Amino acid sequence: MVKISACLVIRNEEKLIERALKSLKGVVDEIIVVHSGECTDKSLGIAGKYADKIYTVPDRGAGCYNRPFAFSKAAGDWVMYIDADEYLSDELRSGLRKLTEAHDVDGYGFLHETMVGFRPLGKVGYRLCMFRKSKGHVKGYIHEAVRVDGVVKNVNLLLHHRPLYDNYTLRTFRTKWLNWARIQARDMVADGRAKFPGLLYLPLPFAILFAVWLRDGFGQLPNGFRGLKVAFLQGLYNFAVYWNIFKLKALHSKP
Repeated sequence: MVKISACLVIRNEEKLIERALKSLKGVVDEIIVVHSGECTDKSLGIAGKYADKIYTVPDRGAGCYNRPFAFSKAAGDWVMYIDADEYLSDELRSGLRKLTEAHDVDGYGFLHETMVGFRPLGKVGYRLCMFRKSKGHVKGYIHEAVRVDGVVKNVNLLLHHRPLYDNYTLRTFRTKWLNWARIQARDMVADGRAKFPGLLYLPLPFAILFAVWLRDGFGQLPNGFRGLKVAFLQGLYNFAVYWNIFKLKALHSKP
């Protein structure tokens, strides 16, 4: 029988972790929880009721860096990974096992919610969340998706994403997103992936996301303003990433 391992990398998520773990229990064959840094709340106690394997590893600034470790502990043929603020919909729970029966697919993307002001902005986009362990690999960069050596298929099964805060505010942008932008720029420069095309490039992320908003956001009138906010902040984030790349490259080029 094909087995599925579910991996979660968390850090002090006592308010959310049980919801995520409950949605996985009885659907996957093992649950692996990796805690980044010393746990200072009840997260690990809650995880102990559901998880088959629990590890504590050094905090490296972002959970993405510890995903390779979590994946290495998976014994299943398939690996699924979600965050503490995500959980499987009923449709995904009932359809997950059947997905592993396809011999010509090596990874799956699920419909993924974008929450704005604590309301979902429709079922926007797909996120790769499950892959054959033998076909997937990841270096462990911030915001890096698993790379699958094979066929990836998007399916219309919803993975809920319900954080306890509004991720699309200027305050959250200042306190979290700008830090992520600095980390992503550092990763891209260190790995040689940063091909900065010059300052004239910087307005481009806004133009692309504005076009997406016109196509997907404004077309759904209730989502119009909220969709524009998402497009603007994501464009601003991309601007911040490349601005940090520009600064790092300028610093490294100094004699």
